[in-house]
Amino acid sequence: MASECNKGHWVQESTSDGSIVILEDGSVWQIAPIDRAYTVNWLPETKITACEAKLINTDGGEAAEAIRIK
Repeated sequence: MASECNKGHWVQESTSDGSIVILEDGSVWQIAPIDRAYTVNWLPETKITACEAKLINTDGGEAAEAIRIK
């Protein structure tokens, strides 16, 4: 079964180390340590596609493994 992805999201805020990303819908995502090098540079309003286990920066093409924690 393919994982469902939802386009049209954007970063509302993130922690300074890139470990947590909060999207405009209020969802909170914990980022895998290996991918925080990407997410630390994601700015507010960065366009995001949210999938079951990853966030994709649709502006830059970077993908980060993530777990939705809220």
